[in-house]
Amino acid sequence: MADHDGFDTPPTSMAALQALSIAARRGESRAPRLTPGGLKLLEQLLAAPELAATLSISALARQHGVNASSLTRLAHALELTGFKAFQALFRADAANGAFYSTRAERLLDLGQVPSEGDHPVQRQTLWQEEMGNLSRTAEGLDEARLEQAARALIDARRVHVVGQRACFAGAHYLSYYLGYLRSDVRLIDSLGGLNLEAVRELGEGDLVVGISYRPETRISVDYCRQALEQGAQLLALTNHGSARLATMTELTLLASSEGPFFFNPMSSLFVVIEMVLSHMAHEMGGDAVASIRRREALIARWQIE
Repeated sequence: MADHDGFDTPPTSMAALQALSIAARRGESRAPRLTPGGLKLLEQLLAAPELAATLSISALARQHGVNASSLTRLAHALELTGFKAFQALFRADAANGAFYSTRAERLLDLGQVPSEGDHPVQRQTLWQEEMGNLSRTAEGLDEARLEQAARALIDARRVHVVGQRACFAGAHYLSYYLGYLRSDVRLIDSLGGLNLEAVRELGEGDLVVGISYRPETRISVDYCRQALEQGAQLLALTNHGSARLATMTELTLLASSEGPFFFNPMSSLFVVIEMVLSHMAHEMGGDAVASIRRREALIARWQIE
């Protein structure tokens, strides 16, 4: 095992890999010798560890605009045996649930999050990144795909909406307002574990809306997979085209979630939901208005505030 002035190589954890990356960026003598391109690639991989943990070498290379051989050379420069050993570090980190802490540590160590006392700068940075997410989301939304999603929501016999953890907020928002526009909408909240069995209701003619950001929640993915196996259609709302939900259906809407925030930015998700609901209401025309009025009448009858 080689030693770079206290740095054990090859790295055996994501923490060690991050330390090597930071030392290389600072030009420390103990750091491994990486080419500028190699260092940039390593930092990009650390910025999106979930991709490095899940994609094949060819898919990961395409994602970062490099040749697969660049990933192999980077692994060798870090004194690892090859790409599989390199990817194993990311997979081990993802398996122990440390995705967010790893991201937070990287952002702080690399100075991508302003330090204490720079709060105005931090607010401006987050604001600019969120505006960028919204712009990328709007630019990437195909009008035909939005109309297809709206039509699927209108035509489905039943609609189940599933989204766990942080995505539950979006799932609740969507299912609540879908209830104004149509009947037979069910939010899968998994309280007590009972709603997990609700997937048995779904079959041909039904639709499940799966909302899941990377790193994806297994319950959401399994629910959508089971619904598909039973003949239902899947509408996926996620933040990356290579997410498992996105690979399970052609009907996918992407919401960008990049930037120096410890967790997944969610603003774009709600904009996507609003666009889908707007397309749906426009497509329904007078039926949408009538449905909303019936819901409002019910609320008034029961004096719900």
